[in-house]
Amino acid sequence: MKIQSQLWLVLTVLFLATSLGVYLVVADAYEERLQASYEQVAFAQGAALLEDFAQVYPESPQRLMGYLQKYSEQLQARLIILDAEKKVFADSFEVLPPKTRLELAVLNKGEGYASHFAQTDAFGYVQYTLLPFGQAAGYLLLIQEAEALSAELSTFRSWMLRVLSLAVVILFLLSYVVAAWLTEPIRKIIAALKQITPRKRVFALTYRRQDEIKELIEAIAGMVAELNLYDERQRRFLSTSSHELKTPLATMQLILENLPYVRSDEERFQEFTQDLVFQVQKMKQMVEQLLQIMRLGDRPLQKEDVSARELKEHLLQVFQYLAQQQDVTLEFELQDVTFHVDRQLFLRALDNLVANAIRYSPRGKTVRIAVKREQGAKVISVCDQGIGIAAEELPRIFEPFYRANDATAWNQEGSGLGLAIVKQIAELHQGQITVESVPQKGSCFHLRLPAK
Repeated sequence: MKIQSQLWLVLTVLFLATSLGVYLVVADAYEERLQASYEQVAFAQGAALLEDFAQVYPESPQRLMGYLQKYSEQLQARLIILDAEKKVFADSFEVLPPKTRLELAVLNKGEGYASHFAQTDAFGYVQYTLLPFGQAAGYLLLIQEAEALSAELSTFRSWMLRVLSLAVVILFLLSYVVAAWLTEPIRKIIAALKQITPRKRVFALTYRRQDEIKELIEAIAGMVAELNLYDERQRRFLSTSSHELKTPLATMQLILENLPYVRSDEERFQEFTQDLVFQVQKMKQMVEQLLQIMRLGDRPLQKEDVSARELKEHLLQVFQYLAQQQDVTLEFELQDVTFHVDRQLFLRALDNLVANAIRYSPRGKTVRIAVKREQGAKVISVCDQGIGIAAEELPRIFEPFYRANDATAWNQEGSGLGLAIVKQIAELHQGQITVESVPQKGSCFHLRLPAK
């Protein structure tokens, strides 16, 4: 069942329940008001009768019976005189013998004026009114058929049913309009989503109300924009990958084509062979890094605590020899900081940063690695004194295959994927990687992770 139909059904049931509640409440209130007015009339009639009955009760039972029968005929009611114990003293219908005890609800309502309405199948409403004598110990019980009350209530209830039935029909139609109005944005969203194709990813929908639907539209628009951005990055990534792979393949093809011609020259043959091995190794490295980038998002993080001291020991073990070969000094500035990270990925990111710092540092320079806390974050900074990066190149250095300073030179060590991997690893840990650089003075890369 569609949301519009569900909403229509819910509103209809709600209106029906509300209408039924209104009918019951209003009908009961009207009935109580009518009964109150009938009580006042009965009390007034009974009070007038008591003045005559008090003159003969209880001394003259015969005269009292005459009064009872006279007024009973006039009022079309049954009049019963009760003694102090609320037992029958005289009955205008002469049916109940004296001392008969009646079981009526009105007799249990205290010693003062009382009234009670009972609904019967044969007569409709019957009104029982009890009035005490002033001086004498006794009561007047007035029993009347409340035909007018029954008729008025029946008329009022019929009118209420007609009015509410009309209201229900109107509200039924109105609920359809309201349901259609409320679900119209959803239908528009569905229609707009159906227009999205692999070739055309556009989600443009105008919505002016400030509610959850607008938040949903904005979320979908954001998702489509992210999807387009991702698709654009994928296309650019594939294009760049194919271009970068084409270059070594072309070089390898050229070497292989010329290899037979230099077979007799052992020195040149050895040189060609070494170049071929170098290109194969570079290509293998690039493919491995491409696979790393593609698989990083699918690999669940296996987090554990890694201390600053462990980071230092790892970096010295991996890079101490390389730094000595390059005549580069490694300096550490460590605070007592522990990172809760995926050890393998985190060390891979750090290795990339330190390897780049050593690679681009002139001989005799220093690479500084600092670990510290900084305003709700844990930060690792890797700073070199190398060639630096131009300001216009900084926004792009984390893109795959982008290499500042002659990035197209294949014989330059590195594939241009290292910083892209670092950025992806940082984001997997809800962190970020930033860079500060001054050409010919050096660069500082800051890997920030949340403190919690």
